[in-house]
Amino acid sequence: MVLRIIAGALAASAIIALSASLPAGPAAACNRMDGCIHESQIENYGMMHDGRMGAAMRNGRASIEAFRAFDATARQQRPPRPAASGPAGRRF
Repeated sequence: MVLRIIAGALAASAIIALSASLPAGPAAACNRMDGCIHESQIENYGMMHDGRMGAAMRNGRASIEAFRAFDATARQQRPPRPAASGPAGRRF
């Protein structure tokens, strides 16, 4: 019983130590006093003025239109569902 408690405590401390060493995602990528706000503002400004934002918007619209067209054709090709007749046709 004591060995299980010791093993559990060691495993928990190992998990905590390993999880503390993992990066916290995008927040861990920036190591500045004022954060990464200025970098993202400069990137957004650059995207607006060099055409990358417009290209991304056009690509997004094209993707949405392609999805809607695909969905419309899939709905037209789908066979109609049979109607349930009375309580015997229902499934709970």
